[in-house]
Amino acid sequence: MIIQRPLDLAVLIKSQRKTQGYTQKELAMFTGLSQRSVSSIERTGEMHTSTLLRIFAALRIQLNADAAEQSASNSGEVIW
Repeated sequence: MIIQRPLDLAVLIKSQRKTQGYTQKELAMFTGLSQRSVSSIERTGEMHTSTLLRIFAALRIQLNADAAEQSASNSGEVIW
């Protein structure tokens, strides 16, 4: 999955949590967050990088970062 916006993270986290059969409360317990924080993250995708890494570790999501090839159609354009 290519992540381009915070909402993409929200979708990924929620879908992986559900696929793995965890409740928000269980994910919160695994990561040291509150259930309310997990809920907010799943709605907005906004969180600190350290929180993202804890969630990815708990859900066994691998993070790979590659520079995108730049084409003429998106030269310098940032998608948000």
